Amino acid sequence: MTIRNLIRLSACTLTVLAIMSGCGTTTGQTSWSKPGASEEEFERVSAKCEEDPGITGLKGYASYQVCMKKHGWFLIEEPM
Repeated sequence: MTIRNLIRLSACTLTVLAIMSGCGTTTGQTSWSKPGASEEEFERVSAKCEEDPGITGLKGYASYQVCMKKHGWFLIEEPM
């Protein structure tokens, strides 16, 4: 085996390993949950939290999360 072929084999091996290691990093899907709550309640609170001006220093999704948690909702992670 020549040096050139050894370098190609090493590069291919590293590429395959990099791709394979990326496949194991999926964390799943998250969703909001509240025991006993209906879909309609989720829609109402979610819309309210999207319009909420937020807490000073928080913007976007962080503000949305704080608002949802304030109304008793919590995030759950569902494995993929």
